[in-house]
Amino acid sequence: MNEAARFNTLCCGRRWGKTSLCEDLLLSPDDDRNGALNGFPVGYFAPTYKMLMEVWRHMNNICFGIIAHKNEQEKRIELAGGGIMDFWSLDSPDSIRGRKYKRVVLDEAAVVPNLKSSWTEVIRPMLTDMQGDGWFLSTPKGKNNYFYDLFKNAEQYQNWKSWQMPTVSNPHISPAEVEEACGQLDPLTFAQEYLASFVTENLNAWAYCYNPAKHLGKTELNRAHEVYLSYDFNRDPVCCTVFQHYNGWIYGIETIKLPSSNIYELCDYILAKYNGCMFIVTGDATGKASSALVKDNLNYYQVIRSKLNLSINQLRVPSINPTMVENRVLVNSVLHNCNVLLDKENCAALAFDLEYAAVLPDGTLDKTDRKDPTKQLDACDTFRYYLSMFHKHTLKS
Repeated sequence: MNEAARFNTLCCGRRWGKTSLCEDLLLSPDDDRNGALNGFPVGYFAPTYKMLMEVWRHMNNICFGIIAHKNEQEKRIELAGGGIMDFWSLDSPDSIRGRKYKRVVLDEAAVVPNLKSSWTEVIRPMLTDMQGDGWFLSTPKGKNNYFYDLFKNAEQYQNWKSWQMPTVSNPHISPAEVEEACGQLDPLTFAQEYLASFVTENLNAWAYCYNPAKHLGKTELNRAHEVYLSYDFNRDPVCCTVFQHYNGWIYGIETIKLPSSNIYELCDYILAKYNGCMFIVTGDATGKASSALVKDNLNYYQVIRSKLNLSINQLRVPSINPTMVENRVLVNSVLHNCNVLLDKENCAALAFDLEYAAVLPDGTLDKTDRKDPTKQLDACDTFRYYLSMFHKHTLKS
């Protein structure tokens, strides 16, 4: 606050105290004179309605006893001293036009998809009447966004200022806790979320820690150890990847995709090639539902159990599929921290998916076009299902 200019960009790590600073900026109880406690109108902006609700509820509690009027529908608080606080979602920025403010605070600015147009065309003109100031606060999200542009160029202008503050600069956060997160997360995620770094790697890549030079080679089936079969079910093809793990290594033995086949033919293939192995089965949770593609109104896992002659204890299928956002952290943590070797020839389909799988803005896998091989990602799904069932402890170990 002592170093603030008219326009300010703060890049900070998770749990740094960004929300508390937002609330302080809106009220300005100390020497700063531009807040609502000094009788001015101020505006708070969040990327979504859901994200603004936390600050809205907290500000109602903070200001209890000095609120002259409150409009729940418009998210507007009028204080007894004449100050006004408006809370806006940037889902639809054009609806905000027509107001004037002494201060605006943009929270989680890096994840606002239309930040540049929202700022230049809508929010910045609101400061003209009162010559107000502006604050952009966020944890970074790579370099391909307007928040990074503002941060990078802030020092070129006399009335702009920027800061980069890691999580550990919050004295209420245990350094040991941050150190533990450093050991559990892949370097890219840790640098972004805790060190507040604008990472240069491709954040659109699902498996950004996948390295063909490190993870591809020659693997051999070891019949002395269990064979893990991870399934993903689609109309064409059904996909299964064969894994083993022992002696501190995870091995990808084979990714099986039989075009124009069905679950019966896939099981016959596995029996012929892996006869005598001890099977453990996991995979897509939706396979527990009855399917028209399976005979006699059975589900996929009932067929697998029957064909492979499995006991009920050899089926390790989750009740629901893990979320893709959670899985992405696990997959990259395993690729970075564990010894993983995929057979270069027999796991070619899995290697292809790990190299080309991309994420949408909401963090989910981009499967928008089944005709595009880079967006089918059946083998990628078998990998994440397997890791979620048998290697989730990697995040804690």
